[in-house]
Amino acid sequence: LYLNLLISQGKLIEAEKKALSLLDNYNQHYKQNFKDIALGYNQLATIQQELLKYDLAKSNFLKALDIIEKNDGKINKFYALVASNLGVLFIDLEKYDAAEFYLKKALEIKNILDLNTDNSALYSNLATVYQKTNRCDEAEKYNLKSIENLENQFGESYRTKILNTALTYNCLKNNQKEFEYLLIFSTLLKSKVIEITNYLTNFEIDQYLQKFIHQKIYSLSFLIKNPINFDLINNSCFEDDLLLKNLFIHNQQRISKSINKSNNLQLKTKYWKFVDNKKQILKYNELPKVQRPNSYNNLILETENLEKELVVQSNYLSKVKNSLIINLKQLQEKLKPNEVIVDFINFLSYNSQMKPDSIVYAAFLVKKESKFPKFIPLFEGKQLEFLLGRSKFQQDSIRINKQYTEKAISDLFLKPLEKELQGITTIYLSPTGLGHQIDFAALPFYENKTLGEKYKLHILSSPAELIDYKISSLDKKSNIELILYGGIDYNKSISKIEIDKEIVDDNNDIYELKTRSGITKFDYLNGTNIEVNKIQSKSAENGFATIIFREDKATEESIKALDGRTNPFVLHLATHGFFFPDPQQEIPKDVFLERGKSKIYKTSDDPMMRSGLLFAGANNFWNKTNINTTTDDGILTASEISNLDLINCQLVVLSACETGLGEVKGSEGVFGLQRAFKMAGVKNIIMSLWKVPDTQTAELFDIFYSECFAGKTIHEAFQTAQSKMKAKYSPYYWAGFVLLE
Repeated sequence: LYLNLLISQGKLIEAEKKALSLLDNYNQHYKQNFKDIALGYNQLATIQQELLKYDLAKSNFLKALDIIEKNDGKINKFYALVASNLGVLFIDLEKYDAAEFYLKKALEIKNILDLNTDNSALYSNLATVYQKTNRCDEAEKYNLKSIENLENQFGESYRTKILNTALTYNCLKNNQKEFEYLLIFSTLLKSKVIEITNYLTNFEIDQYLQKFIHQKIYSLSFLIKNPINFDLINNSCFEDDLLLKNLFIHNQQRISKSINKSNNLQLKTKYWKFVDNKKQILKYNELPKVQRPNSYNNLILETENLEKELVVQSNYLSKVKNSLIINLKQLQEKLKPNEVIVDFINFLSYNSQMKPDSIVYAAFLVKKESKFPKFIPLFEGKQLEFLLGRSKFQQDSIRINKQYTEKAISDLFLKPLEKELQGITTIYLSPTGLGHQIDFAALPFYENKTLGEKYKLHILSSPAELIDYKISSLDKKSNIELILYGGIDYNKSISKIEIDKEIVDDNNDIYELKTRSGITKFDYLNGTNIEVNKIQSKSAENGFATIIFREDKATEESIKALDGRTNPFVLHLATHGFFFPDPQQEIPKDVFLERGKSKIYKTSDDPMMRSGLLFAGANNFWNKTNINTTTDDGILTASEISNLDLINCQLVVLSACETGLGEVKGSEGVFGLQRAFKMAGVKNIIMSLWKVPDTQTAELFDIFYSECFAGKTIHEAFQTAQSKMKAKYSPYYWAGFVLLE
């Protein structure tokens, strides 16, 4: 049971160790149970195949066959089972002759034993072999047999076989049939995603999607080849993208809202326990594995079980479970005739032989009068990678200024859309992939105007945000309060003399380019102190209440105390930020020589642990060895933020470095601070894309709040602030901030 649990949780390395341990035990004490031993090798091989340990998997499948043959011959269901699995392994290895041999052997045995009721998987795998070897007519025959032979036409297996049949018609160059089966497949996939949100935890949903959601690329690849003649696929792919972009951010909110609105005290108590457990787990995750308590694994299991219960029970209580499903008509009802939705997507396209080709960027355009979303192919991903690439021989400021004064990036995204934007005044734009690293509003577009100056440009994490979109402003009538963080003491021991000296020295040029990012140590940022003082002064002049947290009062725990706050507020965080790349893709330099919590964050598998903000006392833990604590360490990760309830926060300003960055996962968006604050329920987020200069950042937000207090909306004030900074500085000093509404 524990082994199956590990497999279902995707913990395959642990599952492999457990399977080896069980096999060792059986071989020592239960040698007479040859079937159990053989099936143990079969299960171990299946796990190793998932881990891409193909040689070990092949060896263990063959061991299982040998044990079964020696003890019971070849004509039995166990031999057929293992032979079938070995055939699938040879498909993965692209050894199609061997795959066909073992799959046919399994089918032959089942025919002899008259076990013909469940041959669907065998037929489907044989069809794959024939398709891979360009025997398309045979592939069609076996795919259709696999569908006919399948008893349950609503499960995972049925959907996979529908997709395989669509791919066979691609092989046969039958566009109409391929279209028909892809449409069925897309409908089934969407239904399955909605279904699992009713009983799986967020972690389990993520595991499921990572395994299967890549299948949607076949429909998108079909669109690349046939962009205009199959409108129903356009609509289906667009709504799939809506669902995925909407799913993780709003699924957590959906559950908490339905529970909080209920009168079920027992359910609420269970939810509070679940939230407390998650907070405790996050703190334990900041410790090295050897320092985590013995109760850690039990706490995780308890929390996962609690979440499953809450998901199921909240769905019984609430009618909002379908809020994750947004369709074209709903969006069009929110659009005016001169407005357009631009939904950027990126995906790995497949060529006519259904082999991976290249990462492709494209856009869906939706207007008020559109019968279907318009699909527009844009460019290959490697073109954007080149334009965004960094060089150790070029200063960041020079590189960024080039990106936002020349039109190379702008032309990639916007030139193919120019015709569609004629007569348009407002654009609702949803980025994707590396597009999350671009300030679209700052891109040069027309004459001397940026895209944000030419149009009212609203950046949304998903087009689905348009359903509940409201123009936001700082309204005194709502008794909104500004909560400001700046001038933070990251040591909790910095002397007044040192602060005063820095204020004097800040006139020197060397401080003009001080940025809000640290590597081994976080310096005091005088610009943040000036920044929040000016905001407080302007707030008071305009009748807004403010609270400032500075020096040693600006703690991590004071942020967490905002959890569940009922009065509307703005949260302005002028501090250091951090973001680290995936250690599996890029191992940070000298990370194994580091000591302290920084090593935990840099090497974490969880992208939400590799992004965060720094508060009072952070230097005491960042690179120090005294990390065996779960108290306030001054380091607030995206994971911790995502578990807060900040539903009444109208705006969070992340006035720090690289707060908009994170790990990009296709249509699911950026896993980092922006995702965390959206999951927490924040309405609007202003975040940074690079290491922003301290002094000019303070100036930008001085203008922004002045415009807000003058009565402009948050969107208008931000656009005005950037335009005024543009007139004075090069893009490096102002284009680093993005407003996500």
